[in-house]
Amino acid sequence: MSLPPVSLRQLEYLVAIAETGGMTAAAARCHVSQSAVSLAVAELERVLDAGLVIRGPRRGTALTPAGRQVVAEARAVLGAVTELTAGARRLGREPAGRLRIGCYAPIAALHLPAAIAAFRAEQPGVAVEFVEGTLAELQAQLLDGTCELAFLYRQDLVPGIEMAVLHDRPPAVLLPAGHRLGRRKSVALRDLADEPLILLDVPPSTRYFRSVFDAAGVEMRVAHRAGSFELARAMVARGLGYSLAVQRPPVDVSVEGLPLHVLPIRDRVPTTPVVLGWAAGARLTRRAEAFLDCCRTLFGSGVSSTPPPEPGPRRPVKASGAARRK
Repeated sequence: MSLPPVSLRQLEYLVAIAETGGMTAAAARCHVSQSAVSLAVAELERVLDAGLVIRGPRRGTALTPAGRQVVAEARAVLGAVTELTAGARRLGREPAGRLRIGCYAPIAALHLPAAIAAFRAEQPGVAVEFVEGTLAELQAQLLDGTCELAFLYRQDLVPGIEMAVLHDRPPAVLLPAGHRLGRRKSVALRDLADEPLILLDVPPSTRYFRSVFDAAGVEMRVAHRAGSFELARAMVARGLGYSLAVQRPPVDVSVEGLPLHVLPIRDRVPTTPVVLGWAAGARLTRRAEAFLDCCRTLFGSGVSSTPPPEPGPRRPVKASGAARRK
């Protein structure tokens, strides 16, 4: 006797459990009763002949290793069905559905709002969700299908991540107002060797900035470590030292409204490009392709997709010409 086929509803409920952390929350998301979710998952386990969910009054709901694998595959199936449905309804003219993107937390404020706003104006039929995280967390979510795309630095990329470079800017020196070097057009790191350095100490920033100092032949002497970009800028503006930054807000003031000098580094140093990454070998949905095109235009590099780099930062290179889709 053949078993009934797996249903999309069963897969939807299982993914909802994985994303919400429990059957009650999954039922609320799917607008059904908890018993409906429980019965559907039990039937799915029977069909697949595998335990997918660990149930317990104290432990709550957790996925088994088999459950995590099925969830990753279920996301791909549900995404493909959504894309198929949206394509049929729109006759292939407009992207639709839900797009979930990730962003490396330290660069989120300078990328997510602009990207989401620009994309919403272009594609109002797509609902965008986002999550912030570390580089490691976001790459794991790309590989298991939780996110379709993620803003990352081109550092510490694991096998299986494909990417497109959005922009590649050299780091700059941050100095307080009135600093002796503030009126220069650029600064050599050697000129700051004896001054206190305020280091943005968020992985992988420490290793990257150390490579910048190594390239300039200057010892990195850290006086203070800041856990956020804005804290580092605020400490500089208060005259507590100097810092380095890759990202640059349009206004050179701290969160307290104090002015800063932001000057190019005269030394030839490595860069750390910002990229949009996705799981290698995965077929990007129409909405993900549209978001990628939007970000290429918005952030303006025009660099085509590339395979992951060798470990370690790279030196600056000139951007290529017109972008070419793989």
